[in-house]
Amino acid sequence: MSKILITGNGFDLFHHLPTKYNHFISIMKTIEKFEFKKEVSFTDLFGRFFKDNFPKDFDLIIENYDVEKIEFDNSKIKRLEELLQKNPWYEYFKTVLEIETWIDFESEIEVVLNRLNYFRNNINTLYLKENFIEVSSDTYYDLELLGVIKIISNRIIKLQDRYFNKRKFSIEMKLILEDLSKSFEDFIIIFNRYLVDIVSVFYPFLKQKILIPFHLIDEIYTFNYTPTLENIYGVDESKVIYLHGEINDDSYKQNLVLGVSDILDELKQYKSYSFTKYYQKIKKNSNNKYVSIPLKKVAYHEETFFYVIGHSLDMSDKEYIVALFEFLEHDILNKSKIYIFYYNDIDKDCKIRNLLSIQKEEVVSRLHRENRLCFVELNTENLDIEFNKELYKHNVVF
Repeated sequence: MSKILITGNGFDLFHHLPTKYNHFISIMKTIEKFEFKKEVSFTDLFGRFFKDNFPKDFDLIIENYDVEKIEFDNSKIKRLEELLQKNPWYEYFKTVLEIETWIDFESEIEVVLNRLNYFRNNINTLYLKENFIEVSSDTYYDLELLGVIKIISNRIIKLQDRYFNKRKFSIEMKLILEDLSKSFEDFIIIFNRYLVDIVSVFYPFLKQKILIPFHLIDEIYTFNYTPTLENIYGVDESKVIYLHGEINDDSYKQNLVLGVSDILDELKQYKSYSFTKYYQKIKKNSNNKYVSIPLKKVAYHEETFFYVIGHSLDMSDKEYIVALFEFLEHDILNKSKIYIFYYNDIDKDCKIRNLLSIQKEEVVSRLHRENRLCFVELNTENLDIEFNKELYKHNVVF
């Protein structure tokens, strides 16, 4: 069959690109707080919140990139600043300190939607024939950041006029969700601009390209939005399939998929599917093909090796991970394998735990025992060894 590479955000981090969720937020806070009057240097942008919060990442960027040659376009920085000023989702996310990863970020979207549904179901009374609501001691501070309500006191909140139906004396929940959906898409545009105008600037200034034989890979599927394979290794763009969309200098042509796996059934009555990945994939035309799974068990005439680099194996991408294991289960010759690369022992432990939350223990244990599920430390030497392994072939006719 073939050698198939699957990459996640950890692949960009392996190249010391600032693509963590908190990297993004720290740079956005810098742009929001500081005024730049000329072309922006690396130190101007990364030497403040980023350096304070991520000193190790800061040093690694300096070590691996010619940062003294890097300049960011001031007009593009100002454009980002303008987008930040009117986005309620950014106002919300910059206050939530518990978010560390993009998985946490997506979970927080779900928290907000569930919170909104709770608000709808648990308000006590409307009074004075106006859009004032008496609540318990909970002040719904998060909904104020999102522009849904205004807090009057610890017991009284005011629904924004736009969301109060005076004739029906009710909350316009559908309209709230529509507005939040629109502003969330604007937030995705902000993220696209960050990846295009900030992260992509680093590519030409990489000091030394890592020698990895990607020419030995037959298919590449990536959960990333960034063209790291193409820009650093010269991989032909036709060979890379973007499962969650890819960045674009034209913000209205980007098709980034960023959201939740599903929404509450109670919210589906308002058709607020735009927060879900499955809706976005269809709308943005990023519902791309993935590994083909045969309908019945077959004898492959050649092994298939799956190399997974920089993916957490988290539940949010369960369907993709399950497909790899289904592929192995359909191989009656038991030759195909999954190689999962990890950065350190902590990362390895995390990946194993995530995998066990998706796959049955007996399946994971058996495949590992049969040396068909392999965990490999991520370094250039191991990548070279694994990519260069010859695929098993047999001549048996079935």
